[in-house]
Amino acid sequence: MKETLSNANFPRDGEGRVYHIGVKTGDVANRILTVGDHVRARAIAKELDSEEEAGHPTFVKQSQRGFLTITGRYKGVPVSIMAIGMGNCMMDFFVRETRAVTVGPIAIIRFGSCGSLNKDAPPGAIVVPRAGYCIRRNIDYFCEEPLDPKAKESPYLISGVFTADKQMTDLLASSMKDAIHPLVEEGASVGPVVVGGLNADGCSFYSAQGRIDPTFWDDNEGVIADAQAKHPDTDSLEMETSMLFHLAACARDPASPIRAAGCMQVFADRVNNGFIQPEVVALLEPVVGKAVLEALIQVDLEPVAEQGTVWERKE
Repeated sequence: MKETLSNANFPRDGEGRVYHIGVKTGDVANRILTVGDHVRARAIAKELDSEEEAGHPTFVKQSQRGFLTITGRYKGVPVSIMAIGMGNCMMDFFVRETRAVTVGPIAIIRFGSCGSLNKDAPPGAIVVPRAGYCIRRNIDYFCEEPLDPKAKESPYLISGVFTADKQMTDLLASSMKDAIHPLVEEGASVGPVVVGGLNADGCSFYSAQGRIDPTFWDDNEGVIADAQAKHPDTDSLEMETSMLFHLAACARDPASPIRAAGCMQVFADRVNNGFIQPEVVALLEPVVGKAVLEALIQVDLEPVAEQGTVWERKE
């Protein structure tokens, strides 16, 4: 920690920067593309308008906690690209602290990678879920003396569904299909775009996603089958997108809603135990990233005053 912080409930430094992502009001645009990987974020940022076209320098901030924020313009529209790392807690840091430094409605699209639970979504496919749910390791199940004896009934807790923003999801699905179609026509090993199912978020990459590790006591042999029994139209499995939908649903200010959608490249085929090839990732990733930006700038949002922001034109 380098700065003096105030407010233990919601820490900020003397200039108003939030504790973990390290940005203040005016640093983050109201249209946000979020990814886990900072390399992916920087690659997508190459699609942004040049500084000459944008009329301002591109803002780049890497926080001490590893969050990366890049703010510029895409086709003249202010956007931020933010890399947040992996997992539910990182999504929680990102959503809450981003909400704290933005004004008015915000639109967030997550672009990630996932495992597939749908035989029609092989490695190289793109999943655009309509909603998501969460799978949580039930810590008390593994405790010798749980406070609640009923905790021993199930090692994993499976939530109900949190819905993505329909307009944003429709825009994203359409943009993705348009982007992928030329690659499919060329015979590339990508696609299809699978739309309308559910995404499952595990609280971990291993136990809650049903990966078997004999080194640990997990009791997870049936967790995926249990999740599919409760939610038969599950297409994908990862760790962040459903948490985004959940937090968007929990935003309480009706004047400043969080609108959320997501898409994932299928990396792992959990049905047939296959994995995507590096050359397919290299081909697919920039196309998908650009398609997300195309969808993001079409989202209907009220304009935000630019004065004092990092995207204020300097010309």
